[in-house]
Amino acid sequence: MIFKTSAVSIVLALALAGSAVPQQTSTVQRDPRAIATLQAAVDAMGGSKAFAQLQAAIVQGSIKPAPGVNSPPGNVVLEDAFTSQGHEFRDSFQSGSLTQVFVSGHGSPGLVSNAHSKKFLPAAAGARLAVHLPGIVLLEIIANANYSMAFVGSTSVNGLSALHVHIEDDSDPDRQTLSVQDWYFDPSSGLPLRVEYRVPDTTNASMFTNVAVQLSDFRVVQGITAPFQIAGYVEGKPQNLLLIGSVVFNHTVSSSDFDLPPGGAQ
Repeated sequence: MIFKTSAVSIVLALALAGSAVPQQTSTVQRDPRAIATLQAAVDAMGGSKAFAQLQAAIVQGSIKPAPGVNSPPGNVVLEDAFTSQGHEFRDSFQSGSLTQVFVSGHGSPGLVSNAHSKKFLPAAAGARLAVHLPGIVLLEIIANANYSMAFVGSTSVNGLSALHVHIEDDSDPDRQTLSVQDWYFDPSSGLPLRVEYRVPDTTNASMFTNVAVQLSDFRVVQGITAPFQIAGYVEGKPQNLLLIGSVVFNHTVSSSDFDLPPGGAQ
């Protein structure tokens, strides 16, 4: 069974029907201008030192579907923890009687929807970008020697001038398929405007859906600049809009928050 999320697809975008792509092999190429563009964005959002001190984040907001999208509006809580062991997350969505919780599960991710649980492939956790914290995502990309980076050039995004950087990791077949990302940055501020990436089918990592998020309304919170509006797209079509109400950094979170809650199989 392909398990679909609903309104949380702006961050999760999981398990939508995808398509397989042929595998290729290539050597790692790290374009200096691409690295400089990513680093400039990190600096614009607080700098490497600020993100190195980031241990946890709790983001709360509301989400509403795009016109014509049959998904309910609701409230979202995004919880992230960053440790030497890796990145854990818990994404919760509440709309009336519908409750959904997507967790990293300490390497065994899954979703609980109204007490019915579904386990996902590990690739589902790896493909969940913390798009609400783009600075730390970019810093991790820069630090990962497996990523190839190419500066594509100047373009436009929704009528705004942008610098385009393409990245991918060809270190193994699954990563080769799912790691492809295209980032677009404001040439003046350095801030990210948009990222396009792939989200795997939850039962077959060679199948994926093309998703994107548009980032705007950047604000400084505890020395870190983060977007307070995130518009989500699936296969190029508007999906939903996340309006962030609050961001709290380095609040103590429990490791058990990232456990897959018990629930009946679905």
